[in-house]
Amino acid sequence: MSNTRTKVYIKAIPQKGEFVYSGIEFAEFIQYVPQPIENLMIITGGSNVILCETDFDRGFELFEGDDLIEKLTKENVYGLGDFCFVDYSSPHKTDKLSEEQIAELLYMGHMFKPLRSPFFEELCNNFVYLAHDDGWYCKLYSRNLTDIITVLCKKIVASNNNICDPAESIKERILQLTVDGLLIDLDELSHKDGCIEAKFYTVGEYSDMDSIQNNLQHIKSGASKVSYLSCGKTEWNIS
Repeated sequence: MSNTRTKVYIKAIPQKGEFVYSGIEFAEFIQYVPQPIENLMIITGGSNVILCETDFDRGFELFEGDDLIEKLTKENVYGLGDFCFVDYSSPHKTDKLSEEQIAELLYMGHMFKPLRSPFFEELCNNFVYLAHDDGWYCKLYSRNLTDIITVLCKKIVASNNNICDPAESIKERILQLTVDGLLIDLDELSHKDGCIEAKFYTVGEYSDMDSIQNNLQHIKSGASKVSYLSCGKTEWNIS
């Protein structure tokens, strides 16, 4: 695996479209998300990422187009501390935001939760991404609940092109596991007969990601359930 973070924790609250997770970095999210993000507006951390090609609207830095977003993934996002953004469907969508909605966006970037809904009709946004210390803590609001599950699955198999994509039924099963708090140690991945096998530990709710890292073995041994994921050339299975 080419990525440095190998301990992944994810907890879902489906009724809110909310996920809290650790172990997936911004660049991975952008690379693996199933519907490419073409435009994003930074609501926290943008003042420290200045590229000459970017635009600003009401003080928010805008990254429009694949090239600029790719450049953003090369930045030291971890060094920004808090890094929060919303996507939007097409250029000039941000022009339609009211002053009240701007205040709501600033609130989300400061409090890491929406004042009302995380989704704005004017932006047609699919995500609100609220992260601290890139890859360490992220709260994500997602219109499509399985988008982050797709990101997780792609991180597990990384660049192994021989592994097929998971069926929607597998993504739904993984989503259900995340409701009860899911821990995956990617250092435990095994490779056998062209398949990748992973252990899924059901560990409950955590908001302190340091405690997971510092008590990893204890948390694994206390898991209420251990599931086994097999990713192969033709199908995925969970047992």
